[in-house]
Amino acid sequence: MARDEARHAGFLNKAMGDFKLSLDLATVTKTRTYTFFPIEWVLYTVYLSEKIGYWRYIIIYRHLEQHPEHQFYPIFRYFESWCQDENRHGDIFKALLRSQPQLWNNWKAKLWSRFFLLSVFATHTMTVHERSGFYKSLGLDATEFDRQVVQNTNETAGRAFPVMLNTEHPQFFTRLQRCAGYNLKIANIERSSQSKFIKLMRKLPLIAAIVGNLVLLYLIKPIDTENLRATVR
Repeated sequence: MARDEARHAGFLNKAMGDFKLSLDLATVTKTRTYTFFPIEWVLYTVYLSEKIGYWRYIIIYRHLEQHPEHQFYPIFRYFESWCQDENRHGDIFKALLRSQPQLWNNWKAKLWSRFFLLSVFATHTMTVHERSGFYKSLGLDATEFDRQVVQNTNETAGRAFPVMLNTEHPQFFTRLQRCAGYNLKIANIERSSQSKFIKLMRKLPLIAAIVGNLVLLYLIKPIDTENLRATVR
């Protein structure tokens, strides 16, 4: 994994050089603030990070294979090998998860799985819509791209987690996209020249709306994947 990530970083470092950008990793390593999480959280989140990364890269790569006119920078040529690296890393963490029954065979594990799935998907949806211009330059619709990534990652996560989210529920993507819309409004407020107090007052109802939608999404009944293990789908 370290070898793969070092190779990815090397590609990105070269790409940054083309745009006269640089990153002093030594300084960042020394000055950044580190937060330590329980190992269970690390296993859940790194697994999801690797698998959602896989689906992001492979969907973009396959799209650019069919539409090479949108491949505006050489780094996209490496996305196929990158996505396989991400997929392999995810499989390592799947093995770690499944080797620890307490991470999937009880009610607490099911609640944490739902929480991390929803957290990752909500973050992805809001981030993708924040950068919709980038996806447009690739010839992709941000909303459809997000939907494909979330659905595929959710299905894949069902092989490791005790539950997966019901992305077919009519309110699932509707509420995620509402959160993305509220998040864009918050970003616009933040860029305004108003005082901090006025900004806060304008942002509070939007933050509350995001939290409310996320709570309602969390309450949607998930799909019990442990009951589907012996089912051919």
